[in-house]
Amino acid sequence: MIDPSPSTLTSAPRRWSFRWADSAGAFGAAFAALCCMGAPVIVGTLGAVGMGWLRQDAILWPLMFLSLGVAFGGLVRDRRRHGRVGPLVLAALGAVALVAGVIFVHGASARLLINSGAVILLAATVWNVRERKTSHPPRSSPSR
Repeated sequence: MIDPSPSTLTSAPRRWSFRWADSAGAFGAAFAALCCMGAPVIVGTLGAVGMGWLRQDAILWPLMFLSLGVAFGGLVRDRRRHGRVGPLVLAALGAVALVAGVIFVHGASARLLINSGAVILLAATVWNVRERKTSHPPRSSPSR
């Protein structure tokens, strides 16, 4: 039976929270980029668990872009909360390096861009998590 009390009638359904979207997105994008690069640890592990088929550009590029979208969604949400634009700017620089290394640049330069882009993106995520933990939640405006 449904409880018809006022508290259940007025409560809105809970939306999915982007609380850890920045971290999950950054790790997903770094994984996809490093897999495209052919990082031995990742490629070997995927082969050992029978998922070597995952190492295709047709799968990894969309995964990388989707992960970056999730990461930036979380970073923008947190920027509104703590007011610092630094993690978002740093993540954008890391994302540009990551995408450039995977798609546009080849050879040793690509490895450098992918590795540095992954490190920068993960550093931006750590910075954002620290800001999120030290900031106070925004005050809600009173209802009229």
